Amino acid sequence: MVYHRSRPRREIPANLTQLALGYQQVLDANPSQTEALVGMSLVALASHQNEAAVVLAKAAVAASPQIGITWITLGQVLKAEDRIGEAEWAYERALCIDGMDGLAQLGLGELRLSMGLPEASLAHYRLALRRQPAMAAAHLGIGHALASMNRHAEALAHCRQAHDLAPHMAECDFCLGFVLARLGHIDDAVAHYRIAIARRSDFAAAWMNLGVLLREQGKLHHAEAALARAVALRPESVDGWLNLALLLREQRRHPESEQVLRKAFALEPDHTHVLMAFCQLCLARNDLPGAWEWLRWAQARAPLHAEILNLHGILLHHERKPAEAAKIFRRAEELGSLSAASNRGNSLLDMGRLEESLRAHELAVLRNPESAGARYNLALTQLRIGDWANGWANYESRWRFREVHPSPLYFRCPRWRGEPLEGRRILLYAEQGLGDAIQFCRYTAMVAARGGEVILQVHPPVVRLMHSLGVVRTGLACVAQLGEEPPAFDLECPLMSLPAIFGTTVKTVPWSGPYLAAVADQVARHWQQAGADAGFRVGVAWAGNPNYKADKFRSMRLRTLTPLLRIPGVQWISLQKGAAAAQISVLPENLNLHDGASMDRDLADTAALIATLDLVITTDTSIAHLTGAMGKPVWIMLPYLSDWRWMQDLPATPWYPTATLFRQSSPGDWSPVLERIAARLTASAFTQCLPPMQKF
Repeated sequence: MVYHRSRPRREIPANLTQLALGYQQVLDANPSQTEALVGMSLVALASHQNEAAVVLAKAAVAASPQIGITWITLGQVLKAEDRIGEAEWAYERALCIDGMDGLAQLGLGELRLSMGLPEASLAHYRLALRRQPAMAAAHLGIGHALASMNRHAEALAHCRQAHDLAPHMAECDFCLGFVLARLGHIDDAVAHYRIAIARRSDFAAAWMNLGVLLREQGKLHHAEAALARAVALRPESVDGWLNLALLLREQRRHPESEQVLRKAFALEPDHTHVLMAFCQLCLARNDLPGAWEWLRWAQARAPLHAEILNLHGILLHHERKPAEAAKIFRRAEELGSLSAASNRGNSLLDMGRLEESLRAHELAVLRNPESAGARYNLALTQLRIGDWANGWANYESRWRFREVHPSPLYFRCPRWRGEPLEGRRILLYAEQGLGDAIQFCRYTAMVAARGGEVILQVHPPVVRLMHSLGVVRTGLACVAQLGEEPPAFDLECPLMSLPAIFGTTVKTVPWSGPYLAAVADQVARHWQQAGADAGFRVGVAWAGNPNYKADKFRSMRLRTLTPLLRIPGVQWISLQKGAAAAQISVLPENLNLHDGASMDRDLADTAALIATLDLVITTDTSIAHLTGAMGKPVWIMLPYLSDWRWMQDLPATPWYPTATLFRQSSPGDWSPVLERIAARLTASAFTQCLPPMQKF
């Protein structure tokens, strides 16, 4: 995101036309009247007629060079024209007349700040306050300067002082919003930006920063409206177009995002952030060649730009070149990129260098503790290595990390933190995928044991399945469907926050036995269809939700499983759902795979079929979680870098005692996994087919 740091300015009355007419009447009578010339210059400046403002200010100086305000006005209008050297000279002339002139010192402070010299600006602002202690603009200037130096707590104090001195000045609320946002007080910052806009509806910078914060809160419709208003007010603002493009890109509205970026590009074709935004848009479209083209353009203009180097590393990471990416990320860190350390940690993890990865993520959080992305990556690494005490706590950062929750849910009632419920009703809700809901619904009984009524809100495909939970069958919890209004409740908690609340460790994962089951009469029907000599029945699923970010690593094509499907003595039943189930129709005729689940209504139907199987073999999908939750044997095929919940290098998981994990030994290579499964499956099928032992 790009925040706009608006600088203090003097308030101009709203009715500029009436004011200008009054000054003009004076000038008609006396063209050299100093006060009228100064006033007309400031009106022209407020009306964005900068050239006219300079002419009028120079006329005021010519009329009264001995009056300091004429030079201060000239400095102000020259600064607006970015004529920095001339503006500085004008302010210095004012100080020659009065060395302690507060307005001249204020002007020089603003000038130094605009030049990127916040430390130097502080001295001028403080001199201004020595002459005029109640000058709100000087306090604002100090606030902006301190914020530029990341001294936000100190900045907040000066912004509050400015607000006390000038409570109706829109700029004071803007400054408070800016600093509060940097301190992480987003709701308060939003409130102050709204006040600033209410005081001055054409405050483009406030509209833009409000849009940025609303986007962070997941209020995308309102964020888009605010950003659209910002660029309508200031179509020359590259930052405004960039923020709007980012919002559209995150909503996967790629054509619109590109159209907006083109407007920013037309304003500044060599703007590094515009070039990087085009690179990121190509990456979001999976257009790596296009991303590289934009990156090289950016590198040609700023070869040592820390974030361009960071983006270079990201592209290498996407090309599955983690060693090269890690080196680039290291260089980006050295040049000041705050996100490069976390990215380096991800590349090290891809190389299997877990301890180094952990240290990189810890460093990223140390350098930028407010970064939700850095803390989230640290959490996943901690959970992977079994440091669940710290991992679950850091995992709560996912609510501020837009890649996980683009539009997080907000409730008026408080979040449950584990306290006794004392009869209150609590909403537990699924926040991510179907597998996550199945994995963490086991905590429902533990929540009910705290003395309350539980409402379990889940995705439609698992609503019927959740009625098999013991806590639901006994009436201590009810089931609701996501997307529909649940019964009234007093507290709320997402399912995936429950392990943190209950202090779950690797040794205390809740498991007293299978906790999900199929409907008995449905199971009986499947047994009837299978027949008395069904043989060794194995269910199989090979692909997950294609919208999942890492699906290309965990899913495979059905033809990859051909070596397994040729093993004799096995009756194969497909548990695959979605578009991937169509791959069954193109199997060779000599391979027998029965489509058992593609037409299921939901996972309750699938559970009835799984109940009749001897074994399920699947990639990391909801089928793996369902089979494990039912206590049925499940062999889970995992990519080289699997999801954090399966931890690292372990053949089993504490979440599902009946599960066996088969991991890739090198990225993308399923062959060794299938060879190990084939050997074990052949032995299992052979044993299953032996006649029963005779008792003597």
